[in-house]
Amino acid sequence: MKNVLFELPKDKKKLIRKLALHQVLYDRELLNGVFRIFDEVEQKGDVAVKSATQIYDKVDLSNIKLSESYVDTCTSSLSSSLRNAIENGIRNIKEVNNVLMPDLYWEKQIRPGTMIGEKVTPLESVGLWIPARKGPLISTALMLVVAAKVAGVETIIVGMPPLKIGLGDPGTIAAARLAGASDFVVGNGVAVIAGFSIGTESIPEVKGIFGPGPGAIAAAMSVAFSYGKRTATGIGPTESAIIADDSANPKILAYDLISESEHGPDSSSILVTPSYDLAKEVEKHLNDVIEEVEGKQKNVLRTVFGNDGMGAIVVTPDINSACDFVNEYAPEHLMVVFKEKKRDRIIDRIKNAGEILIGESTPFSAGNYAIGITAVLPTNGFAKIFSGITCKDMIKQSTVGMLTKEALKELYPTIKEIGEYEGLPCHVKATQIRIEN
Repeated sequence: MKNVLFELPKDKKKLIRKLALHQVLYDRELLNGVFRIFDEVEQKGDVAVKSATQIYDKVDLSNIKLSESYVDTCTSSLSSSLRNAIENGIRNIKEVNNVLMPDLYWEKQIRPGTMIGEKVTPLESVGLWIPARKGPLISTALMLVVAAKVAGVETIIVGMPPLKIGLGDPGTIAAARLAGASDFVVGNGVAVIAGFSIGTESIPEVKGIFGPGPGAIAAAMSVAFSYGKRTATGIGPTESAIIADDSANPKILAYDLISESEHGPDSSSILVTPSYDLAKEVEKHLNDVIEEVEGKQKNVLRTVFGNDGMGAIVVTPDINSACDFVNEYAPEHLMVVFKEKKRDRIIDRIKNAGEILIGESTPFSAGNYAIGITAVLPTNGFAKIFSGITCKDMIKQSTVGMLTKEALKELYPTIKEIGEYEGLPCHVKATQIRIEN
């Protein structure tokens, strides 16, 4: 492929131009369009959802909510091999989320007479958006639904784009039902998220809304937050990065580069290395492995690693500058393939990545499908400030405090001084009366 290999710092301006789209998930114009759809759903309910689906998805919907009979058919028609894979995925994801889940209640005495703690409460309901425009995403459905189940969410509703026949993808529906989803709706993504935020005749209002997608979906999640919904923003098109030294196998790295890229032409895939020789070897193999691919994915990969795509091989002056590049890029998925003695140093320097997969035996696909860690991760630089979606996003914590009378007496001078300075005498009095009584 042409224009794939870049050397820093001399090619910095060229690389910035190539990766410019990575900096923008959505703009004000798109956000305004999303607000309009929310307004229409608020005013017209199901009619607005069906209209948006016809306009943007070119599908005429008879029903937004899928029938139980269709969901049952999807589940019963799974092949035994796919069902086994789904059930194994559920077990692994559940195991990981159980480890991540905080204690439902804890308390600790931090000084004599002073106890603090936390009480964890799950969200009552969530709406989970599972994109399918580029193809079914069983893995995303499993990760989000299982996370909600482990968190203790009672009502889990899955939304997804419709097939041309007005129904949802059977395999994704079956996977979500096996994982614990209660209901399913189909429609235009922004309109369904608006429905989750506001409530329509077919789409119930929920407390939390989660799921990945392109810019419009990310913008819709931001708008949903303004409706008082728990959500996670900045989860857009797939992106991945590999940071490696000359101990890595260049042909395997070439396969890793195309692995995440096949999601779509807006995917980003980057190798960052201080080894020019490794970079040239990977570049050579990249051409070959792309030509091995058949079907529509080949054109997708040619786009990603073409002049207008966001695929690149970046050579840096040294290891530290390679880490700096990764931190600035803040990839959704990151693989670290270094000599073992250097690996801890690299991991310590990496501050911004949605996930970190360590070693050449931990490919992106293992993280996506089988380990059980979440692959619903921040993109477009949002890994600088956000984390991937797990059970921890679907709970809320209430802080707990308790004092003995003696401990309150110890705190009274602090309460009195600050309360009087803030001009809030009732605050002070509420404590004083307890001390004097």
